[in-house]
Amino acid sequence: MNRYFASISNNEIILNEDDLFHMQKVMRSKVGDKIELVINKKAAIYEITSFSPFNARKINDIDLNPELKNEVTLFYCLSKGDKIDFAIQKATELGVSRIILCNSKYSVVRYDSKDIVRKMKRFKEIAKSAAEQSHRLIIPEVIGVYDIADIKDYMGEHNFLAYEKESENHANPTYLYEKIKENEKISIFIGSEGGFSEEEVLILNKLGFINISLGKRILRTETAVVCALSQLNLIIEK
Repeated sequence: MNRYFASISNNEIILNEDDLFHMQKVMRSKVGDKIELVINKKAAIYEITSFSPFNARKINDIDLNPELKNEVTLFYCLSKGDKIDFAIQKATELGVSRIILCNSKYSVVRYDSKDIVRKMKRFKEIAKSAAEQSHRLIIPEVIGVYDIADIKDYMGEHNFLAYEKESENHANPTYLYEKIKENEKISIFIGSEGGFSEEEVLILNKLGFINISLGKRILRTETAVVCALSQLNLIIEK
């Protein structure tokens, strides 16, 4: 059953035009069909009662809460091609609450002000689609673009930096993740294709980031996102 994010205004259910188009033209939904709607972070099954204007009748609530018990922020350095798209999609599926895009010394990509406006619209659409597909109750924020030295306000109680020069035994993330308590905020920083400069690592360490290893192999930047968040999920959802 397809899930859509909606809002309420004057007791009317409001869906955006893209969702209505998808519902009618792509999914071929009709009056009487059932859909899932998320309104104010609560999901329920609705029966469509009309399209012009759109309206639906609640059938029953969905009690399952798929959200992590900890708020997780992903810091992700700009990368080339569709790697950012992939990282946003998978991070959303893996439960992050916020994605902060950052510049770094070795980032090949650089956005000007027009690029940021255009790209951020696309990135938010990717996060929304991934949140619907994975049946989440929230759409992660996608924010950017920040310099590494300017991210302090988005850090949590536990902050981890995936650094390729850390040995696996010296910075085992499992041991560190197990120290996290329920409801404590977490952030994970993943670099670009070129990794981090030593100066950037020093800056991040001074801010409070702890270096972690993701294993013996050097991972692609988008793979590192999935690896780090999957390990975190495994521990905090136990």
